[in-house]
Amino acid sequence: MNPYTNFSVMSYSFHGLLSKGAINIFGYLETVKYRYGLTTADIWNGLITSYEDDYTAILKQNIDERGLRVVNLCCDGAHIWDNDPEIMKKNEETAWKCIKLAEKIGAKTIRIDAGVREDTFSDQQLEYVSKKYREYCKRAAAFGAKLGTENHWGGTRTVPNIEKLFGAVNESNFGLLLHLGNWVEGDKDANDLALIKKAMHIHINYEHCVDADRVLPPLQAGGYSGCWSVESHKSTNEYNNVAFQLAQVKRVICPMEYK
Repeated sequence: MNPYTNFSVMSYSFHGLLSKGAINIFGYLETVKYRYGLTTADIWNGLITSYEDDYTAILKQNIDERGLRVVNLCCDGAHIWDNDPEIMKKNEETAWKCIKLAEKIGAKTIRIDAGVREDTFSDQQLEYVSKKYREYCKRAAAFGAKLGTENHWGGTRTVPNIEKLFGAVNESNFGLLLHLGNWVEGDKDANDLALIKKAMHIHINYEHCVDADRVLPPLQAGGYSGCWSVESHKSTNEYNNVAFQLAQVKRVICPMEYK
């Protein structure tokens, strides 16, 4: 793959504009294609307003018209474990809707959080979460996608817990959406590097983009070959912050790829 096309912008980067009604999923697709010149979409389901077939067909048409490939679908409100059984049931319904959507729009990776809020997994939580991930992974494998967790919150923010989860799921298309530096213990750079070969996708926040010269080369040297996706959490001046982040990542990664 041409490395100049292997970059993306996570659509959560525009959540500030979304809260003001200034962007929707179709505006996001226009933005990544024509403002940033990308060939990818990294979609957060917070911009998805329906999982009905008619809406999905329109979304797919808009993706295809712009020549975009969906490198990731991030699914909030679909986490597997919750201490409230009713929420857990509702979340599973959302998860299956997201997986169906991912198939329709051709998503290459799918992120569904584990949902465990505690610092570690209990035996019951690990058994249930890994069982559901196996079910989801088998369905995703049927259309060639990877599916996995993110070191996002709760029990997934330590390396031992991630490794334990990988061992319990044991599916070849189970992956990690690596949220750079989002760890609660240990050397954060070392943690990122320790799991880089399990990473199906990466989200790079503003601070890591500022420090791109230091943090990105070891990840590329460590074997990461997925899409380099920037994510802004600042909720203000989002178009310019994203432009800066994207430029930083391209500036560092592209010369390495073409050595």
